[in-house]
Amino acid sequence: MTDTTLLLHDADGVRTITLNRTEKRNALDSALGRALVDALRAADQDESVGAVLLAANGKVFCAGADLSEFKGERANPQAEAVRSELFLELQLVFEQIQVPVVCAVAGPAVGAGASLAIASDFTVMAESAKLSWPEIIHGMVPSLMIGHLQHRTNRKTAFELLAFGDSVSADQALALGLASRVVPDADLMTVATQAARTLASRPRAAMRETKDLFIRHASLPLPDALRAARAAARERQARAAAPR
Repeated sequence: MTDTTLLLHDADGVRTITLNRTEKRNALDSALGRALVDALRAADQDESVGAVLLAANGKVFCAGADLSEFKGERANPQAEAVRSELFLELQLVFEQIQVPVVCAVAGPAVGAGASLAIASDFTVMAESAKLSWPEIIHGMVPSLMIGHLQHRTNRKTAFELLAFGDSVSADQALALGLASRVVPDADLMTVATQAARTLASRPRAAMRETKDLFIRHASLPLPDALRAARAAARERQARAAAPR
């Protein structure tokens, strides 16, 4: 990849994807958003990749959407529509890929950046890291954030986080179920990398099918989720028993 705003590195079955637009606090413009979607899909299709580690260089994990680009497109409805579709795709891709994603969050993660953090399967936050969704403060409607955040918490919590726009500390994020682990800042990459390596060391087919079941069952009532799990098990058994 020649675009240095997104860096890729493979080691021990882990593909590390690093946001590297530090001069813009890793804000997501269309180019970086597209590169991230493509990188996640490529990792999912690569049999050598057992897990993805999403990280960022600089003091800010991600400042959210690049508002300068957004404001420039308000006079161009077609460009704004394309950008909206891209950010929808970015929100959805974590639910569409089977490779597990570990996210290492250092510093502030804002708006779309915070959504990247909580969309990951395993989120490690440094003690000083914070999440926030301040769109309403800036007069913007957080359309994509509403469903995303409510799905991972509950209606009242999601409303509070979006309506007030206050920063959520790492410990608060852990208590709300938005983070998997909180560690000292100096230990962030060590812990996150080890978590990704552990996931990558698991049998690939079992890990990917497990994530797929989590995604498919998330919105189902328990009886339906259990029936779907049984159906998946029967399909797996049938494939194993089929002549080769």
